[in-house]
Amino acid sequence: MTVAPQRPAVLGQVGTAHTRVEGRDKVTGAARYGGDIPFAGLAHGMLVLSTVARGRIRSVDTGPVLAMPGVLTVLHHGNAPRLNSDYIGMLGVPPDPTAVLFQHDRVPHAGWPVALVVAETPEQARAAADALTVTYEQEPHDVALSADRPDAYAADGHMPGTTEKGDLEAELAASAHVVDAEYTTPEEHHAMMEPHVATAWWDGGRLDVVDSDQGITWVADELVRMFSLDASAVRVRSEHVGGGFGSKGVRPPQVAAAMAAAELGRPVRVSLTRRQMFSVTGYRSPTVQRVRLGAGADGRLRALEHTSLNQTSTVYEFVEPGAGVARTMYDAVAHRTENRVVRLDVPSPTWMRAPGEAPGSFALECALDELAETCGVDPVELRLRNEPETGPVSGLPFAGRNVAACFREGARRFGWDARDPRP
Repeated sequence: MTVAPQRPAVLGQVGTAHTRVEGRDKVTGAARYGGDIPFAGLAHGMLVLSTVARGRIRSVDTGPVLAMPGVLTVLHHGNAPRLNSDYIGMLGVPPDPTAVLFQHDRVPHAGWPVALVVAETPEQARAAADALTVTYEQEPHDVALSADRPDAYAADGHMPGTTEKGDLEAELAASAHVVDAEYTTPEEHHAMMEPHVATAWWDGGRLDVVDSDQGITWVADELVRMFSLDASAVRVRSEHVGGGFGSKGVRPPQVAAAMAAAELGRPVRVSLTRRQMFSVTGYRSPTVQRVRLGAGADGRLRALEHTSLNQTSTVYEFVEPGAGVARTMYDAVAHRTENRVVRLDVPSPTWMRAPGEAPGSFALECALDELAETCGVDPVELRLRNEPETGPVSGLPFAGRNVAACFREGARRFGWDARDPRP
C-alpha cells in the first residue's frame, strides 16, 4: 500500500496566526461589496411588494409613475418576460417561486414582489415605487402557526419526516421519570451588513451579474435554467458577500435586474431595502416542538420522542429539521422523531446557520435538563449515561465522536462540581 506524504504546510494551519487575505481591504474600506461597484449608464430598480396577505392583482396603474422624473420602465406580470420555473436546481430542489418574478397575478403572502420600477437614480426609483398604485382582490388568509394544526403533515419529501424504533408508549409507561414538554422558538431573520443587491447587463446573448451571494456557481446555474440559456452564457461575480447566513442565493434582485437590463439595453442595479428583506429573502421558521423523555431510576433513557413543527409558504416547501438532532445525540430503547410542516400564507423560510440543529438542540437539551432535575442526577452525568455507542436511529458506527470527552472537559474547566446545583 502506498501512503501519500503528509503536507506540513497544511497540517500547520490550525493554531497558527495568519493574516486574512481580504483583511486589510475590509478594515481600510477598499473592499467592494455588491452595491459598491460602478457602472457606466447604470439604472436603478426598486421592487414593489404586495400589501395584502392573499389574493390577486386586479390592476397596476403604471401611467402616473411612468410620467415621474427619471422613470424608465415598470415591469409587472402583464409585461414581464416569461421565465422557466419547471426545473430542479443543483441543490436538488425546484426554484423558490419568490424569485421567479412577475409570472402571474397571484399573491400568496404579504410582501410578494408585484412590480419593479426602474429609474435613472435610486431616489427616483424609490419615489416612483412608493407612488405605484396596485389594486388587489383580497382573499381570506391564514398565518397562524400552532401545535394543533390539523393540516400539518410529515416532511417525507427530501428528508426522513419520521423515524421510530421500539414501543414508545410502553416504555414511557414503564419509566420511573417522565418529562413531557412543549417548546417554541420564534422566527429569526437574516440581518447581514449588506442587504441583497445585484447588477445585471447583457452583451448580445450573454448575461453578466455582479451581486452579493454565497455561491456564484449556484446562482449562475439557477439563472441559466430560469432564463433558458447555455451554461457558458451566464457569468456571476461576487467580490465580497457582506454576510449571508444562508439567504444569499438566487433572490429577486438578480432576476429583476436581468429582466430590466434586457429591456433597457443597459446595466440595471436592484437593491433591497432592509424592510423588503423580511419578505423575500427567507428566514428561520418559528417552531413548535414536543419532547417526551422516559427514564429509569438510574436516569438511563427508555423512551425519547422529539417532534418539530415549522411553517412554510403555500408556494414553496422548506423544512426546518428540528427533530434531526435527536437522531444522533441520545439513544433510548424506544426512539421516535418527526419533522412536520404546515403551509400558511406567509413568506417562504430558508436556510439559516445550523438549520434544524439550532432550534432542535434548544428543545432537546432543555428537556434533558428538566429530566436531570426530575431524576436528581447531575445534568452532565445524565448525558454521559445516555451517550450512544452507535447512531441511535441508523445503528451505524460513528466516524468520529468525542462528545463525552467534551462534556467532561467543559465541566472541569468551568468548575461544574463546585456550582450550586439547584435550578
